[in-house]
Order: sequence, then C-alpha cells, then structure tokens
Amino acid sequence: MSLINSSILAGLLLAAIPLVLHLVMRARPKRIEFPALQLLRVRQASNARRMRLRQVLLLVLRVLLLLILVLAIARPSLPAADYGLKWWEWAGLVIAAAMAVALYRWLLQRQPAAASGRTDPAQQAALYRVFSLLSGLLLAVVLTGLPWAVRVRAELLSPGSDGSQQVPVAAVFLVDNSISMRYLRESRTRLEYAAEVIQQQLERFPQESQAAVATLDQEEPILIQADLAGLSSRTSSISATAVPGTLNRRLKDAIEAQIEHRAMLQQQLGIGGSADRFAREIYVLSDLSPAAWQLPDESRIAEMLAAADWLHVYVVNLSVSGAINAAITELQIGEQSIVAGRDLTLSMTVSSTPGLPEASTVETILLDESGREIRSGVPALVRLNGESMRVSTSVRLPNDVGWLQGTVRLTSNDPLLEDNSRFFSVRVQHTPRLLLIADMADEALYLQNALQPAELSRLGITLCDCQVVTTAAAGDLTLSEYDAVFLCGLQRPDDSLWTRVTNYVRNGGGVVLVAGSDRLQPLFWSSAAAQNVVPATPLTVVRYLTSPGYLRLDDVPNSLGRSLATDESLRVELGAVAFDRCWAVEPQEDSSVILSLTGPGNRPALLERRIGSGRCLMFTSAMDNLADRGNLWNNLVNSWSFLAFTDELVRYLTVAGDQQSSFTAGTPVDFEIPPGDRFEQFLLQRPGMRQTRGTLAADSSVVLITDASEQGHYTLRPFESASEYRAPFSVNIPDAESLLEPVDDEQLLQLLGRERSTIIDNPQDLASIVRVSRVGIEVFPILLGLLLLLFCAEHIMANCFYDQVNDTLRTGVSTDRGSLRGGSSAAGT
Repeated sequence: MSLINSSILAGLLLAAIPLVLHLVMRARPKRIEFPALQLLRVRQASNARRMRLRQVLLLVLRVLLLLILVLAIARPSLPAADYGLKWWEWAGLVIAAAMAVALYRWLLQRQPAAASGRTDPAQQAALYRVFSLLSGLLLAVVLTGLPWAVRVRAELLSPGSDGSQQVPVAAVFLVDNSISMRYLRESRTRLEYAAEVIQQQLERFPQESQAAVATLDQEEPILIQADLAGLSSRTSSISATAVPGTLNRRLKDAIEAQIEHRAMLQQQLGIGGSADRFAREIYVLSDLSPAAWQLPDESRIAEMLAAADWLHVYVVNLSVSGAINAAITELQIGEQSIVAGRDLTLSMTVSSTPGLPEASTVETILLDESGREIRSGVPALVRLNGESMRVSTSVRLPNDVGWLQGTVRLTSNDPLLEDNSRFFSVRVQHTPRLLLIADMADEALYLQNALQPAELSRLGITLCDCQVVTTAAAGDLTLSEYDAVFLCGLQRPDDSLWTRVTNYVRNGGGVVLVAGSDRLQPLFWSSAAAQNVVPATPLTVVRYLTSPGYLRLDDVPNSLGRSLATDESLRVELGAVAFDRCWAVEPQEDSSVILSLTGPGNRPALLERRIGSGRCLMFTSAMDNLADRGNLWNNLVNSWSFLAFTDELVRYLTVAGDQQSSFTAGTPVDFEIPPGDRFEQFLLQRPGMRQTRGTLAADSSVVLITDASEQGHYTLRPFESASEYRAPFSVNIPDAESLLEPVDDEQLLQLLGRERSTIIDNPQDLASIVRVSRVGIEVFPILLGLLLLLFCAEHIMANCFYDQVNDTLRTGVSTDRGSLRGGSSAAGT
C-alpha cells in the first residue's frame, strides 16, 4: 500500500482520545453502606455485565471511526489487482449472513425450554446476538475472506494479473551494450539475457502500452512508440560496442524522453497536472560493471527523478556472482615506429580472478601481407593465480615490410574472450640515412658513434647509415637523399648551404643544428638566408661559473621532450648532465623551446622551428668531447643518455616518433598525408574485412577518423589514386572493460535516489517487484463508504445504549421496590 498524503498518518494518534476519555470520565461511585439498598446488588450484577459489553463495543466503534477518517484523508492506494469480490465470494458472504441469522433464531427458539426463571430474557437475547454475530463473522472470513486474500495475493505476485492489464505502460528499456556484457554463462551472453528479459516484460505489458529500446550509443534517439512487436525483434540485434557512452548520460536522456512524451500526450488530450494515461517506467539492464557508470555522478539524476515523481527506475542486475576472467591490459609498445632488424618490445599486464587453470601462455601473432596469422617467437608462460603480473615479450622485425601488425593473445578459455587479446601496429622503417656535416670530420665522431655504435656495427646490427662529410664537400651532395641532416658546429656556413637546408626542410626533411663551438661566428648564422631556417640566432657564449646548468624535464610541451621524460631512468640520467657553456640565443617568432637549462635566464637548450612539412632543431651546446672544445661545454657524451637522446632526435626528425598507430576504441585517429602522397578519396579497411570510403578535403592534409569503434586491425589506403600511401593502425577495447565486479548498490541508490528507484538483483523477480511497485487502485471511496457506515453504527448504538440504560435502570428500580414491598409484607406476616 502507498499513501498520497502520508504525513496525515500522524492523525492516527487521535484514535486514543475516546480511550482516554473513557478511562478518565468513567464514573467512580462513592461507596456508602445503606442497608435499605442491599437488595439492589442482586439486580446490579446482571445489569453491569450487559452495560460493560455495550460500552466496549461503543468504544471500539468510536476508535475505528477516527482511524478510518485519518486513513481516508491520507488517501492510500494499493498495487494494481482485481480487489472486487467474485460471485463465489459474494455467495460465501451471503451464506455467512444467512447462517448467522439462522443461528440466532434457533437460539431464541431454544430459550423458553432452556431458560430458568432466574435468567433475564433480554440479557440472554443480547448474548445470543453477540454469539451469532461473531459466528457469522468467522464464517465470512472462512468462506469469503481467505479465498479473496489468496486470490489477490496470487494476482500481485503473478505476471498474469488481470489488474495489471488495466493501466497501459510507457517504458524505456536502456541496455548496457558494453564489451563486458559479452560475458558468457549457460551458453548465452549477458546481452542475450537482457534481450530475453525485455521480450518477456514486453509480453506482460497491457494493451495500448508503448515502449522504447535504447543502448549506450549517444547519437541514438529515444523514441517511445506503440510497436511493441517491432521493439521485441530489435532487441535480438543489439550488439556490444567498445565505445559505449555512460549509463548516467543515457539514463538522463531516457528521463527527458519520458518527460517530453508525457507533456506531448497531455497537450494532445487537453489535460494537465498529474493526469496521465500511462504508468511510466525506465528499465536499466546492465551487469553494473564500473566501466559503464560515471561515479561520482554530475548529471543530477536523483534530482530529476525527485521532480518526476510519476516515474520509476528499475535497475536490473545481470552480473554473474563470482565471475571469473583473465585479461591482458596496459599494453605498452616499445616504439610506434622502429627500424627494421631491431627487436620490438611489448609489455603488458596479465590479470585474472581465482577459479581458472593456473598454467597459461601469452603468444605473439603477426599478420603477413595477405592477412594470415603467423606465430612469432616462444610463448611467454604466465600463472593465473588471481593476481596481476607484468609480462614482456619481443619480436624481431623483418627487413622487407613497411608496417607490422600483430596480436598478443592469452590462451585462456574464460567466459569473456574479448579482453584476452590486444592488437598492435608499428611502422617498420628502412635504415635511416643520416648526413653529418662538420668543418672537420673529428667534430662529428662522437655523434656518429652515438647514432651507430661501433659495437653494434661489429655485430652486424645497423641502426643508422651515417655519412660524415666536411663543409667543403657538402656542396656536392643532394640533401633529399637523406632522412636527416646534422650540422655540427659550423663556423661560417655560406648562404648557398643555408638555402639548400631551407628547401630540404620545407620539403619534409629534418635538420639538427649543433651550435656547441667557440669558433662559431654569429654573423654567418644571422644572415638573411640563415634566418629562413634557424630556430634562433646565436648571440654570445654563456659560461656557468658558480654552478652548472641542468636540463629541465618537467612539464615539457613537446612530444620529443615527453618521450625523454617518460622513462624514469633516462629522465634521471639526462637530468644529471652538467652544462658549463651554452649559446645565448634570440628565438624566432615561429619557433618553440623544447628543453631549457636551469640557472639565470632559463637559457634554451633545444629549440624547434617548423617550416613547410619539415622540422629544424637547434641544440645550443656541444655534442662532442674533444679536448679544449666539446669537453668545455658539457659532459653529455660521457653519459649513456647521449645514445638515447640522439636516437630520439632521429626518430623525431623522421616522423617516427610523432605518428601513433595503436589506439583505444573511441579515440579520434588522424594521419598527416605527405604532399607527395596526396589523394582525394580513400578506403578504410576495418576488422572483418569490411571497407568504408571517405574523402580528403582539398584544403586539408589530415585524414581524421572518428568511428574506429571495433577492436582489431585497420588499414587506410588511397582509392583510385596513384599514391602508394598506406597507414595501418590497431584499436583495442578500454582496459576498464575487464573489471567485472559490479558497482555497489549503495552507490547506485545515491546516484538515483531511494524514492523512485529499485535495484533488482535477480531478474526472475522483475515481474513481481514491478507489480508491487506500481501505483494501483486508490481506496479512498471505499474508506469513505466504510466511514459512513461506522458513523451510522456508532450513532445507532449510542442511542440504543443510553435508551436501554434508562430502561434498565427504571426496570431495576421497579423490581427492587416490588421486592422490598414483598419483603416487608413477609416480615410483617
């Protein structure tokens, strides 16, 4: 039962007033011994019992009168059911009344034979009436009350209630279609189970009901419609997505859809206020995994539901108690782009829950040009013991491919297979050709050895193809044949060299200007030709006299700086390099500072300037350890961080470190198309060999893909174009989808509010819980009629009571007087 005016229930305390008055105002006669009235006691005993019974009955009627009055004003309502009496229940009521009347008449007929002269006929008839009335009530309870209670209870708990067919329902079914709903149990996924629950609930809806089925797709409209059969068939086609929205946002959309539908209906029917044709409900079917909810909530759902007090939300928990799962998460790829012949390092976290076989493996699978899977290397052994462990594996990259796509797969047969695999793509570069220009060859010796260590050359491993030339010989070379060019402390570079470098950068080349030399003449670095390419103009050499300067690696704004600061060991080692000298420079307006030095002035250490589609970097200190030259500037070449630093410079200049190729589902994917590879249309090959077509705008050089929502491998390639451009990439599901522990009920109740929401942990109880929760028949008219009957009964009994009291007193006095006279005569005789 629910109450419209529950605060009125405080008036139930008024029912105690008749009881208090009865106890307080009850007559307390003063005891006076009067011998002449001793004979009245004989009559008083029989009259007192009859009057006490009538007093109690009158008291009960008055208490019930106030109770029913307060309850009627509170306007209680019951869940929808058929509370009316059936014909057989009416028949039982008539039989009980007839039996009570027959019993009373039979007792009256027996009274002359059984009664003695000492028994008062009126008192005996009153006792017969009470006995017959109680017997009739008991028989009515047995013949009518108990069958009625059993029938109504069955209707309230049974899906097939006749009462529920009376009120149409407007419902929104919100289905969580995140990847975790693919969890398999009893040969069906949680998503398939949700479809079954929706279909069963739609079948229970009354005629003229309307509904909508929605998923976590933010772009999907929520339309409440009358075609329940079409909605039932649509539920079977709902598929899981790796890019779900939050249930918070979609639940807010569902509430707004109900509000709009209700307002539209009221406008059509010309009604307002609380009037509505439908009982309005929202069903959220989810495994309650944390990935689908936004906690804490900022959408103020509880406030919306409190305002829409005609709407109820049912959260159906489809999670599996004690779910078991093993997953690969936090996949880290050593390099997004790597030189052929090197080893690609893959590290990942393997986590599991108790209940799985402990022994398992992580295998690495590569795709060849035809898309065929090829196992690579030896699988890594892992133990699924309910904990998390970090696993690393490596892949030797072939020399004859430009891109490499692969999968790391956990060989575990758990109910959720989607998180057992992670996909990766890397760009395999040819061995970069680097040109090192110096005034004297020995000035580039340390840089050359850092880019291609002699130890690796002896082992036959080639990281870079380095060519060292002097400034005089550089004029005979074609810069476009090289992937990057280093200018190592040139004293007097002429304008022709600066012009060639400028054109090289503008066409997509990468240049590093190393300015760490006392012999560098700023005049030749500040010419008009030099100003077209240099990131900054050298002014004077700055010496750190009191304490050396150190590289600042905190809050670096550039991807190159972040790559240097990400590895903690590299960050510490590189940050410990002491700089004793650097050039004070004046940066160009279109250049940016990547790294700076501590100390006065925060001198720039590494600057960048982008020209056309290329980049030019400038290092304001030395990269050698020659006596009386580079060794006076810093001790960088004495640290192993010098190898990592120069390697990052090469990768950055060859665009290797700037192009990501592995993404999380839902992340926008963009590719910058080189000028020589431009095209108008492209094809995007998706997982499952599906293809979609797109167009590259004429004024744009970037392809933006926003709908990469399926996990797997993708490939972007031109369509109807001579361009040989190709950009493979991979997409993985979010790591949070592997968290299957459901959100706590208390958190959901705080999110939704306790008044207008119900959490159903067992979907089998959905029908009965919804039945009890729905507002059904208001019993105000029934209580009003009962109140009228009680009022009349109280009025009649009160009048009869006082009339009979007076008659009894008169009769008692007359009888007592006669007894006294008779007694006096006898005494006289």
